[in-house]
Amino acid sequence: MLGIDPRDQETEPGVREFPFDERRAADFEYFLSHDLDAALQDDLRLGDLPAGARIVPAVGETSPVGGFDRQAGLVLARHLGVPAVRFPGGHNGNMTHPRAFAARLTEVLGAAVSPQWSREGHEPYRS
Repeated sequence: MLGIDPRDQETEPGVREFPFDERRAADFEYFLSHDLDAALQDDLRLGDLPAGARIVPAVGETSPVGGFDRQAGLVLARHLGVPAVRFPGGHNGNMTHPRAFAARLTEVLGAAVSPQWSREGHEPYRS
């Protein structure tokens, strides 16, 4: 669906592979049989977002340019009139670049709650 193949993703040094064991397989099966259909059939519209909602659209640096996940982040950013912030890795950068991802998340969320958060000061992502 998203075109993600974890075998071909770069990782930061020292990251160990997470095996697709029975627990992960069961979680993935649950996602496919319950959550995926709900997400695909949801009728959420951008106009339904509450005014002033504090949302920080984000995209993975290595997500495919035409990929659904990157495009969703960019569309949301354009709708909100804010930049999409870049995170290390792709769709699952939290697993491929956990330290860099955590550092970026701390930076972004810290900026989002500070009084200085504005449309300026954050480098926008342009596809």
